[in-house]
Amino acid sequence: KIWVQSIGRAVYSGGKVVKLAGTFQNIDKYKRAEAALQVSHEKYRVLFESFPLGISISDKSGKIIEGNRQAEELLGITREAHAQRRIDSKEWQIIRKDGTPMPAAEYASTRALRENRLIENIDMCIVKDKGEITWISVTAAPIPLEGYGVAITYGDITERKQAESQREAALEALHAALAGKEVLLKEVHHRVKNNLAAIIGLLQLQREMVTDPAAVAQFIELEGRIRSMALVHETLYGSESLARIELQDFLEALIAKLRAALALGRDVRIDVSATGVEMGLDCAIPCGLILNELLTNAFKYAFPGGQPRAGEKTCAITITAAWDGNAGDNGVYTLTVADNGVGLPVDLDWAKTKTLGLRLVRMLGEYQLKGRIELDRSQGTSFRLVFASRQREKG
Repeated sequence: KIWVQSIGRAVYSGGKVVKLAGTFQNIDKYKRAEAALQVSHEKYRVLFESFPLGISISDKSGKIIEGNRQAEELLGITREAHAQRRIDSKEWQIIRKDGTPMPAAEYASTRALRENRLIENIDMCIVKDKGEITWISVTAAPIPLEGYGVAITYGDITERKQAESQREAALEALHAALAGKEVLLKEVHHRVKNNLAAIIGLLQLQREMVTDPAAVAQFIELEGRIRSMALVHETLYGSESLARIELQDFLEALIAKLRAALALGRDVRIDVSATGVEMGLDCAIPCGLILNELLTNAFKYAFPGGQPRAGEKTCAITITAAWDGNAGDNGVYTLTVADNGVGLPVDLDWAKTKTLGLRLVRMLGEYQLKGRIELDRSQGTSFRLVFASRQREKG
């Protein structure tokens, strides 16, 4: 089949046709092009209407030329009303993520037309005529065709926004619950510290009624042990973390309280090296008791006459703490208390002695912390305790 166009002419004589003349022109290619254009237009229309996102097309002035069915549903207006608006129309009821009105200058379509560039994924909320709210993600891109402005696509993200809102509400509730538990835990630490302080006060009152010097000394030592436990709770109460304490601060406070309790002067230099080392409550309390015993013994027995061991000029005690998070399953602590005093008697088996302080050190270190205690007598006295953490405290 070939499409042709005919052009004819009739010759009349006496009112009758006496002659016909005509030409034929082959227009087949034009008809085929017209049919192809019609098919292309139909494809465009089907794609435009069936596209899963809302689409609006504007001209160079910002006037909406057309929009598809999805845009009509998402924006909540008819196609006729849609086509009568501009992309910067004040009739759009659009709000930002924070709930404040979004000015037209911030619309993705307005920016794309003004800046002549792609503007992607701008989240906005459409408030429809009946008060229904729809969250959409908008992308706008310039159209490089004569007479066209921008193409705008809208994706419905209402469900995502609702899920985000629910998640944020759940997180806020969780934070509130955690904050409440933190307040409660702080109060627990505060009350435990106060109760221990009350016990110390009772012991001090009882001590005042005792005249035997040995008994008085035992009362003072017992008060020191309770004070070291109270100090852990006091440190946790004043700390940002309610689960761990900074050993440097704790040790410095413990030393100050021991000096005051034992009425010691400043003739013994004490160096503490535990910066950055943190410890949980389950380890801090036994460690505090161990340190209390070792420091008390060093204060009382390491420097007879206020003098260090031979060859040393100044009485000194060194406390070091280290944490190795890569050792073992949960990490390993190393705690060392060393002095340059006269040292323990050579014939003393510290692990079997009946002295309460050293028995406590062994019991707490080996049985409660399940650690290993090493004694070095080569340069004064050095106790080294190595034990594994009971939980991950590295982070």
